[in-house]
Amino acid sequence: MRKLRTRIWISVILVGLALLTDGCFGLIDADDHNRGLIVSEYPINNPPKTQLCYEPGLMSSLADSIAKNNIIINSDISLKAYFDNRRYNNLNRYGPGFPCVNFQPESVDFSTYTLLGNYAQGGCDVAFTRSVIRDDNSKKYSYTVTVREAGSCKKLGFSMNWVLVPKLPPGYAVDFRIK
Repeated sequence: MRKLRTRIWISVILVGLALLTDGCFGLIDADDHNRGLIVSEYPINNPPKTQLCYEPGLMSSLADSIAKNNIIINSDISLKAYFDNRRYNNLNRYGPGFPCVNFQPESVDFSTYTLLGNYAQGGCDVAFTRSVIRDDNSKKYSYTVTVREAGSCKKLGFSMNWVLVPKLPPGYAVDFRIK
């Protein structure tokens, strides 16, 4: 009887460990999270405390639908217009210590690069793998974000998945996908 109890406890412990580690193993990806034409994630040199300023979660409800659309930015004017939708300069709403008050996005050399944003979300622990492929036959870039979720909680993880790619050639479109 004692051996049976020991075996049951060992089984319970092993199942518990398997469930506990399930939340982590689903996010393991030995390869880089950026593939294909991606030159780098954007912003490149941004301090961590302003990282949320680039995400759509803090948008006003008016600008929220604009923010979560798939975004192609090819000029300084378009970059400024996109981030001007954010309404971060409202000190009554956010307070003077909020890191996004008077936020200015990191500049981009639009003669060399195009900035792409592909909004994706997932639950609990989430990781995003981004891939941009160029198809000259159909004159398009395909931007795919693969969402990998782990765990069983309901916490929302989201990202605009900003990436810099070589300048989008004239006449090319971007096909955005989420897997």
